[in-house]
Amino acid sequence: MIPERYRKMLPPQWYENKVADYHFEGTTAAIDAHAEKRADLEQQLFPLSATWGLDVWDWIYFGKKQLFSIEERRKNIQQKHWAYLGFTPSVLRAIGISSSRLKNVQMVEDFGSKTIQYMFPVEDTFDTKNAVQAVERIRPVHCNGVSFEPTTRETIVLRDVMVIGIKEYHTVREFRVGMTPIKRYEELVR
Repeated sequence: MIPERYRKMLPPQWYENKVADYHFEGTTAAIDAHAEKRADLEQQLFPLSATWGLDVWDWIYFGKKQLFSIEERRKNIQQKHWAYLGFTPSVLRAIGISSSRLKNVQMVEDFGSKTIQYMFPVEDTFDTKNAVQAVERIRPVHCNGVSFEPTTRETIVLRDVMVIGIKEYHTVREFRVGMTPIKRYEELVR
């Protein structure tokens, strides 16, 4: 019987063909091996997933092989790539996201202090060294640097009775012409 993945591509009259059945049985191993080699080669074309192709990426970006771990080499290649792209908000967001384990980072440009601020959850592991190095490579003169702010999702609610103002009034039956208000009344907010 011809395997299902080949049946989808064949006309119905081939389903009972014994020669086709033998052919597909024999070539399945070769086709799977070719698909595996192709997937491995596709991984080498992207520097963040490359393993044995990382030497080529090192040569492209640095002109020589780096003598670091695979992860450090990938980070250096990525930083060099961002340096070519320039100082834009999208590149700065990408730097923050790549430095975070949970990928939940907000990038804020603080124009008053001329800094880039990364806000991330407290439970996140944030690689500040990588973020600072990447921003420093592309930082223009007018930017003072990077700051980090871990945030929490908890909101603190304070409840208390507050007296906004005290006014004095007369009761209705005490009013006479020309009288001023004198009864105490506290205005409360809860």
